[in-house]
Amino acid sequence: MRIDTTRFGTLDIQEREMFLFPQGLIGLETLRQWLLLPDPQSPAVAWLQSASRSDVALAMVSPRAFVEGYRVRAPRRALSGLQLRSGDELYVLTTLNRRSGQWLTNLRAPLVLNLRRRVGCQVITEDNHSVAYPLVLERAGRLAA
Repeated sequence: MRIDTTRFGTLDIQEREMFLFPQGLIGLETLRQWLLLPDPQSPAVAWLQSASRSDVALAMVSPRAFVEGYRVRAPRRALSGLQLRSGDELYVLTTLNRRSGQWLTNLRAPLVLNLRRRVGCQVITEDNHSVAYPLVLERAGRLAA
């Protein structure tokens, strides 16, 4: 399958490489199929690229690489779309953006991926995490400026 992207050009991928987000993402509810791609310049960053919209790619980071002890606490029903079974491996990502020269990540609305089933969902945590958490520059040093 070929997917045209604005950021990465044309990609040849297997359908099994995609993640399905049955509910979409907040503000992007109609986009359900996504690819997770490494950033060619920064190993700390990955891109969630829409399979149906070439111009939609979201910069993502693992919050645990930057926020010690970060955990996702969400209602069980919010995770029901992940089709969880014993032995499934989950991966958590948060969106990354830059405002006024500062790297920020949204800890309140992480994405949770079931790596085995290639299904994901975005949840609103039960904790009072920040939606614009500033990343410590020393820890984010591998991010491109």
